[in-house]
Amino acid sequence: MKKHHLRKNILALLAAVAVGTGLSISIAAAADLIVARAVDADSLDPDKTSTTQSLQMTNLIFDTMLTMDKNGSLHPGLASEWSVAEDGKTYTFTIRDGVKCHDGSVFDASGAKARIDRAIDPATVNPDRSLWGPITGTSVEGKVLKVSLSEPYSPFLSFLTGIQAGFVCPSAFAGADFKPIGTGPFKFVSWTRNDNLQLEANAEYQNFNPLIENPGKPHIDKLTFKVIPEAVARMAALRSGEADVVEPSLEETTDLKSDSNFKIYAAELSGQQVLAAFSWKIKPLDNPEIRKAIGMAMNRDAYANIAFEGLVNTSNCPVAPKLFATDDELCATWGAEYDPDGAKLIMENAGFTAENPLKIKIIAHKLSGWDQMHQIMQQDLAAINVQAEIETREVASHFDHMTNENERTDGAPFVWTMGMSGVDPDYLNLLWKRPGFVNMGLNEQVDAMLDEQRRLSGDARAAKIHEIEKYLIQNTYTVPLLSPGWNWLMASSAKVEGFKLGFMVSLLFNDVTLKQ
Repeated sequence: MKKHHLRKNILALLAAVAVGTGLSISIAAAADLIVARAVDADSLDPDKTSTTQSLQMTNLIFDTMLTMDKNGSLHPGLASEWSVAEDGKTYTFTIRDGVKCHDGSVFDASGAKARIDRAIDPATVNPDRSLWGPITGTSVEGKVLKVSLSEPYSPFLSFLTGIQAGFVCPSAFAGADFKPIGTGPFKFVSWTRNDNLQLEANAEYQNFNPLIENPGKPHIDKLTFKVIPEAVARMAALRSGEADVVEPSLEETTDLKSDSNFKIYAAELSGQQVLAAFSWKIKPLDNPEIRKAIGMAMNRDAYANIAFEGLVNTSNCPVAPKLFATDDELCATWGAEYDPDGAKLIMENAGFTAENPLKIKIIAHKLSGWDQMHQIMQQDLAAINVQAEIETREVASHFDHMTNENERTDGAPFVWTMGMSGVDPDYLNLLWKRPGFVNMGLNEQVDAMLDEQRRLSGDARAAKIHEIEKYLIQNTYTVPLLSPGWNWLMASSAKVEGFKLGFMVSLLFNDVTLKQ
């Protein structure tokens, strides 16, 4: 914090000198930037984590093979050129010349091969392994990397633009302990768990991401992420100048939007989605009608307008709006509308009354907005004779817990909520193909449909995705709740310029400067 104050004092002195001498001094860049977040990353190894909080950090350290513009078109990244064979089974990527890892080693086609080989190696136990597709092998010829697949895999190129596909340098995993060494805009400096993560600008960085204007080194020299779990404390840090960018309290977001001293950033690009899911292996939630009744009781408008301060929208599809093939109006014809009276009747016909309520848990993680959503959800369920106990955990431990909970076939039934981001509807595969994300996979029929959509393209693929969504909604394995952005809002002081939220709520600091 002392360095932050020193920076402000020096800049103020320079400004005073400028006024006193009549000189015009424009200070476009900041020495460092302090960001306050509610929770920490659980890993800086993109092959060992699926949490957004972690991938937001790895995306600053590791580049992607390709990039994507705001309209979803592909652009170069680490690869300057790429092509796909007519049969859809072979991809070639020409790796750019002159790319260096943060430790000074060269990143070339051999390095890209080693990175993919590690991602798909069963020994890596990569939670995102399925997203890489049916890769059977990789080979290198000069600057060209060839990736061979056993069958066509339509989402592959879009996946290679996403934060789950950060390209780790081989030196990062050469030893027994992983080291966060990449080619990205920021280098790893230090990490004190649940306290702070420090990064510094990569002086040799070359940018090819169309969402970023700065072609080279980030303007800021140092980037520090502070973990401040309490929303009030984060907002105090923003207002006092102790932090430049924060995850804001939803309760104060409306006030900040109307205050010219601050800026609010929403995750406007596609890919963010909030879902409710069920312990469908445990009675009575093994009955689709009971799950349907619970879904009919969920007042999504209240979640959006009250819990999330009107800063998000309700959603009807298991896939986020604006992604390939998503049709929110079509999904609405498959899902049950909000109907608490009808839901209560279903529950009463199943024997659950005010005197004999169904007792379940709502298993949740602690994040701003989500807490109030679950409280409203608890009231919604009480109205249909479902007595729900809310059980909360920190984000990382929540998903560890759900990995075990989703294997249970007896004991207390539960409803749980989660968020998912992606650049392609293929994240349905990650969630629902067995074993699925935190063991939420379903059955052989869903596995087959998810596999088939990967082999298709164009209208045929869109039709298959719709078939999968219809199955998930009509059988109430999931209840789509909210999109876009969920609680992925950021706030900054007005002096911060150039900050952006990218795809999958990535944090883009390359263009950031501090005006005085």
